[in-house]
Amino acid sequence: PSSEIFYFQQQQFTFPVDTSMNVEIVGNKKALTTVRNKKKELKDLDNHAYQAGNETSSNVVEALDSVDELETDLDQSKESMYKLSYVIRVSAPNLDELKRRCDEVKDFYDDLNVKLVRPAGDMMGLHGEFLPASKRYINDYIQYVKSDFLAGLGFGATQMLGENKGIYIGYSVDTGRNVYLQPSLASQGVKGTVTNALASAFVGSLGGGKSFCNNLLVYYSVLFGGQAVILDPKSERGNWKETLPEIAEEINIVNLTSDKENAGLLDPFVIMKDKEDGATLAKEILTFLTGISTRDGDKFPVLISAISKVSESEQRGLLNVITELRKENTPISNHIANHIDSFTNYDFAHLLFSDGTAKNTISLDNQLNIIQVADLVLPDKDTTFDEYTTIELLSVAMLIVISTFALDFIHSDRSIFKIVDLDEAWAFLNVAQGETLSNKLVRAGRAMNAGVYFVTQSSGDVSKESLKNNIGLKFAFRSTDTNEIKQTLEFFGLDSEDENNQKRLRDLENGQCLMQDL
Repeated sequence: PSSEIFYFQQQQFTFPVDTSMNVEIVGNKKALTTVRNKKKELKDLDNHAYQAGNETSSNVVEALDSVDELETDLDQSKESMYKLSYVIRVSAPNLDELKRRCDEVKDFYDDLNVKLVRPAGDMMGLHGEFLPASKRYINDYIQYVKSDFLAGLGFGATQMLGENKGIYIGYSVDTGRNVYLQPSLASQGVKGTVTNALASAFVGSLGGGKSFCNNLLVYYSVLFGGQAVILDPKSERGNWKETLPEIAEEINIVNLTSDKENAGLLDPFVIMKDKEDGATLAKEILTFLTGISTRDGDKFPVLISAISKVSESEQRGLLNVITELRKENTPISNHIANHIDSFTNYDFAHLLFSDGTAKNTISLDNQLNIIQVADLVLPDKDTTFDEYTTIELLSVAMLIVISTFALDFIHSDRSIFKIVDLDEAWAFLNVAQGETLSNKLVRAGRAMNAGVYFVTQSSGDVSKESLKNNIGLKFAFRSTDTNEIKQTLEFFGLDSEDENNQKRLRDLENGQCLMQDL
């Protein structure tokens, strides 16, 4: 490992370097004879030094140890050896540049403990060795090596990042090659892919470029015939119709304000087409807001009973759940009703609560749909669930509703590649309901040819095994926090304690990222 000269040579030099290797097989018996003869020569040198009263040089002692080890290895493995000559050719437009390039190549090989020489009188002959079918020109620089050395050179090693064609998203810093992506490829059963997961993750600190990378991938996926719905909690994409005039007619921006005409648009009973799905989502939202868990044997059955009654009625809405609870007129039902009712006092909450008469619905029929919620207040990344304010609870609840609504979008035409883009995904990945929902979205997406894109500041949000194993494409942007860097490296399956890995992630510039392909 880390000795693949050919591979690192591609990355190291900004100029072309040719390498000619002439390899002859030396059978095991002949190799053993050669090694034993060399051993005799070394022993003669050792004896000569002893007889002369001198100490044997360290080079001879080390060579004797090495030749003993090699003899034992060849005797036991019956492996052949290889007679290798290694010639490197460098060219340049002028003599000064040629000298500089030659020095750079020599320094590179010096670091790998390989000594290069430049025999001035043999240059033309060595140059001729690069012609096809040419024989070895000179035998003075022959090395005897084993197969592990030849294999370790890295024949054919390369960076195959991305696809041969698709969406151009950037270039590889190491090789300078363009990187193309086909986001829908994971589900096509293509030979060689290590995952069939369509979900993607974009992680990194603020200002590193993760949102731009995510927007670029979504935009081009739509141009290639896909459909997308973007949950935009920070309302950053409201001007896309003006800035992307070529697809303006296919952009649908749904701006959910607290105006009266939008009342109830995010009510689970209104937004979900199937009433059973609406009832299930209503249970998730109300248990999330009130903190009533399934282990609460007194309150939970009362709440579920009220939701079930509303689900079976003609007019379905969360306000009607409060009405049903008050009808029961027990201390517990009144307590729950008052608790839920306290949320409705916020203007912002009118989106979530309706009496079932709301006629407006959200349409996701366009190719690019952007859902924005005005006045959304997301909790800080480090805020625990117990510390959420009321407005933060309502904000996360609305994100859960919209994300669940995206399930309907995912289950549409399977022949069209779809994207559900969840910006600021950490806000609901940190709560139990959101985590369950994200797993459901990813699994449904894999079956229905839809990718779920998680945009978040920390890889820890998407590092749980149930979710991590279902994420295909991964993009990690710059981070300076050591713990976050280690988490990200683990997320990518890399050695998190390797200082070079940590430095690589820490030193990324804006717009540069670590990418893991399919």
